[in-house]
Amino acid sequence: MKQTDQEQQVCDYLKRNPDFFQHHPYVLLELELFSKSQGLPNLALQQLRLLREQNQALKQQLSGMAKIAHSNEQIFKTLSDCQRQIWQASSLNEISKVIQTAFANTPNISATELLFQPEQVTQALNTTLEDKTQYLGRTPKQLDSVWEKAPSTGSVALYQLDDSEAVLAFASDNPAHFCPNNDDLLMQEFLAGLKLRIAALG
Repeated sequence: MKQTDQEQQVCDYLKRNPDFFQHHPYVLLELELFSKSQGLPNLALQQLRLLREQNQALKQQLSGMAKIAHSNEQIFKTLSDCQRQIWQASSLNEISKVIQTAFANTPNISATELLFQPEQVTQALNTTLEDKTQYLGRTPKQLDSVWEKAPSTGSVALYQLDDSEAVLAFASDNPAHFCPNNDDLLMQEFLAGLKLRIAALG
């Protein structure tokens, strides 16, 4: 088959399927559409538009990754500083104050409490945690009594500290801040050190 016949078949197919490039936009990125004599045809402009959109999407992705990296860096610094101060504390009351101070100015955290399950909140905590060691999500109504300084809490993170019967609790005004799929690798490392310190003081 001659090249001219193949080209005609391609032309005929594109005429019968004018939306071909809308369904297969990646094909445009592989075509040579520039013409020195005639300038840029419509397809070349479409190719440039796709490249610009692709470039913009990559910029947004990189910006999002940079924000996550910066947030993780700040979390790591806060947890590390708090961990060092916890090991200098000589009582459970001091540990509680250290934790409250460490997270006082953390974005999206409105309150932090180290609860040793006082009688008035024990049932509420047990109902929320059930048989789990942690809970991250919307604030259950039964926990209203826990947050004296955060009445407008939208979401919480609760971490049961094993045999100490203590619960580390965080509150946020943002209902979506704490959720079950949060990456908590740094927090788990922090909790491991906190458990050891509480056990040492006990």
